[in-house]
Amino acid sequence: MNHKDSKRLSQAVEHYLLQRIEQGYPDTHIDTQHKILHDFRLFIEQQPREWDEIFTLEILKEFMQQGNGNERRRAVRGLAKFLYREQQIPQPIPRKSRPRLPELFEDYLHYCATSRYDTEKTVQHIRRILEAFDHYLKHHNLTLSAITIEHVDTFEQEYNAAYALQSQKFNRSCFKFFLKYLYHVRRVLKRDFAALLKVPRIFQRTKPPCFLRIDETQQLFDNRTPGTPSELRAYAMVHIAYTMGLRPQEISRLTLDDIQFSKAEMSVRYRKAGLPVTMPIPQKTLKAIAAYLVGGRPENDCRELFLQCCRPYRPVSSQTVCYAIKTCIQKAGLPEKATAYWLRHTHAQQLLEAGVSLFEIKEMLGHDDIDATNRYLHIDIKLMRRVILGELV
Repeated sequence: MNHKDSKRLSQAVEHYLLQRIEQGYPDTHIDTQHKILHDFRLFIEQQPREWDEIFTLEILKEFMQQGNGNERRRAVRGLAKFLYREQQIPQPIPRKSRPRLPELFEDYLHYCATSRYDTEKTVQHIRRILEAFDHYLKHHNLTLSAITIEHVDTFEQEYNAAYALQSQKFNRSCFKFFLKYLYHVRRVLKRDFAALLKVPRIFQRTKPPCFLRIDETQQLFDNRTPGTPSELRAYAMVHIAYTMGLRPQEISRLTLDDIQFSKAEMSVRYRKAGLPVTMPIPQKTLKAIAAYLVGGRPENDCRELFLQCCRPYRPVSSQTVCYAIKTCIQKAGLPEKATAYWLRHTHAQQLLEAGVSLFEIKEMLGHDDIDATNRYLHIDIKLMRRVILGELV
């Protein structure tokens, strides 16, 4: 390994560990990762390999044989995944040797891993679905441009036959996004089959939606005086999640160009359902964002709104947003099990109690299925008593 690649690997390890620190991993985890990746760097320096040949299954297996295999595997895979998301290596370390899919299928998997910010586990799940779909096409001697909704239905039913109901729903959702990609992005389908492929309704609910009550919301925001850059950043994230109902992923992908201070508006371009929207920004949220920009955001050429608080000042991930919001919730003395999504649920609940229609709530939350919106909402007891019993409450 040449000196240039060795230095590049050292910097990559440093940036990766800084991101883990930013995401709130404990010191014991960071120390373990640092030791393993230091050993990995020394191991690689003895290899006659180029940069693109470092993160392979063969190299990983050789490194794991030197001891503590499971810890070594997790550390090196984590670093490889980080570099893949940073587009410094062509692909993460494969979990096992898998046949390469047609180029269009591989393009979609790359799109999922980089543009949609799916987890590696989800990308591998999508790959299995696409492998089965590719096999179905070859078995029936079909091309993508020739398939019909009947072919789509037949494949979906055959693939899902062995899965439980909840897994079937997830499989259909993954397949629907692929069909949307084929129609809207690659233009290889004649029709938008995704709109015709219905995800079945599952009426059972194992747990009620979790949201903050009025007194808990006041407790979250009362006596909050953020001072450090990380506190200013977290405070702005909390306001956006609570007053606008954005997902952590959507918050992490906001840019400076998405915010118009003169109009008090925010453009949310990357939504889970692919439906961009421009939303008004409440005054308190606008002030929280401005406070972060003035006193918390490091000077940087990146256009993303939220950046890491320590060098190299890269854009934050959705995991960082989740951790920052959860930390604020815990510091306020609220339930430890509360997550960033509780604020999104709270936003939806408040819209319901304000008399906003279910369809309007669906549009504001960015859902493509009104059943998904239903799962966010708790029964409005006061509204029910007012309508059914005619009580003034």
